[in-house]
Amino acid sequence: MKKTLLLLLAAFVLVSCSWGSSDIEDISEISNPTTMQEMKEDFLGTQTILALWDSLTAWYGVQISESYPSKLETKLQENNYDYKVINAGVSWDTSKNLLDRAELYLEQEPDIVLLVIGGNDGLRAQSTDTLKQNIQTIIDMYEWEAEIVLWGMEIPGNFGWSYTKNFKDLYFELARENDDIYFLESFLKDVGGVARLNQWDRIHPTSEWYDIITQNLYEFLEDEDIIQK
Repeated sequence: MKKTLLLLLAAFVLVSCSWGSSDIEDISEISNPTTMQEMKEDFLGTQTILALWDSLTAWYGVQISESYPSKLETKLQENNYDYKVINAGVSWDTSKNLLDRAELYLEQEPDIVLLVIGGNDGLRAQSTDTLKQNIQTIIDMYEWEAEIVLWGMEIPGNFGWSYTKNFKDLYFELARENDDIYFLESFLKDVGGVARLNQWDRIHPTSEWYDIITQNLYEFLEDEDIIQK
């Protein structure tokens, strides 16, 4: 939607510049900055953020209001950003599972897609090449529909140094190979390895864990001008 808006506004400017001086008085109201802002607001309306992931998005073990998509929507609205956040997380999802259902969410016409996937691939020691290919296919699916935020993931070193390194590196490779997406290097920043922030299984997050993730994401979206008022 944002990319479409920019194209439409650019077309409007080109058409305006092509009119003769006799037309300027007639379009003075349209070219007024306030009116242009109103046009933008009317076009955008409430925007949509789509959160794609697995059980760490799907509020496993906590209330849905405690998940990071819910907390993010609340934080955005508290700061006068008109966004709704769709929680499209499904527990135990691998990248293949997500790829199989990702197309279903295109009808939501998301403006921003938060893509965090791969933890279950890693815990099952699945191919990092296949994981990278699946993520790339999802990026290709949404790249003309939305701004994409890819989150980097890490896994414990249980499967050996080489696999752990390849797993982490594939996200950086995707970021380098897709220069039109945004990359947040570590989903586990400030929470990884902190026992008190995990539930009894030492895998799934508590509400406090989600608070930290939400704050990190919110700051990133603002700093990169991905969200718009």
